[in-house]
Amino acid sequence: MKILKIITLVLLAITLSSCDNVKKEINEGPTVVDLQAQIETLEAEKAALAMVIPESLAENMNMYVIEREIPELGKWSAEDLKGASQTSCGVLKEMGSDIQWLHSYITGDKMYCIYLAPNEEMVREHAKKGGFPANSVNVVSTMISPETAN
Repeated sequence: MKILKIITLVLLAITLSSCDNVKKEINEGPTVVDLQAQIETLEAEKAALAMVIPESLAENMNMYVIEREIPELGKWSAEDLKGASQTSCGVLKEMGSDIQWLHSYITGDKMYCIYLAPNEEMVREHAKKGGFPANSVNVVSTMISPETAN
């Protein structure tokens, strides 16, 4: 009987020691707040990667392609592009949630920007406030890709 008690006490000590190690790992590992922040970041990245198509937009929203002619744009440094992006984001923040920049494509002397907005006037207002040219602004009616062929 004594041996059984000793074995039980040893097993209990091992279990408690394991629990302390697990508790220590939990306390030293990421906190719930850290994990929530990571989840929010992943959800934001997932949303950003989701394909936005004109047909899925709210009735009062349109997708636009803006052509901006900017001499030697293709030679801009990463820092120059970052500055332009920051300027654009600042103007967007000031204008509110009705207008959204999705992304842009840069070629030699042109930038093609994809925006969501209720109307062309708002897109042109953003360009004016940001000091960007908006040589043409066109509503996107639909999109096709290799998936369209399937």
